[in-house]
Amino acid sequence: MATTSKNHSEAPRAVDLDQFEGADVYQESDEHARVRGYFPLTPGMPNGTDAGAEESMIVCIEIEPGNYLPSHEDSNEELLVVTAGAVEATVGDDTIDLRAGQCAVVPEMVPHAISNTGEETAYVIGFFPNTELTATFDETLEPFGSAELAIGPVPPEDRGNGDEA
Repeated sequence: MATTSKNHSEAPRAVDLDQFEGADVYQESDEHARVRGYFPLTPGMPNGTDAGAEESMIVCIEIEPGNYLPSHEDSNEELLVVTAGAVEATVGDDTIDLRAGQCAVVPEMVPHAISNTGEETAYVIGFFPNTELTATFDETLEPFGSAELAIGPVPPEDRGNGDEA
């Protein structure tokens, strides 16, 4: 497959994924349905930078021992990469154990959840093939007050203090 590169006006730069303070995300009905997440390459999102990608998105997730990211469906395929700790990923009807250095593919619109099964904080990065995503959870996700989250770049003129969701 041949590919063509786009001309970028900005020089590449490093983005420290572990330097972002994430937003606490949870479901009120279950004290263990709790993670910390952030979208570091999505301008206008909490803790996002202006180093936005044009055709991809990542989400960084921290999960404390015993906690989990609740079941949801994403509008895009997702590649889950565990960078630290141990998790159990449920994708559709299958459940697999993943540890640091392992990954799993989640097809578009397939329900999936991630549980920290280890004794240390787990870190997972989700890679998406474009810059817009709709994630639909089974229950309301706080602090958003909705079970459906539309995520994508915010135009520069609409960016405020970084509190947009």
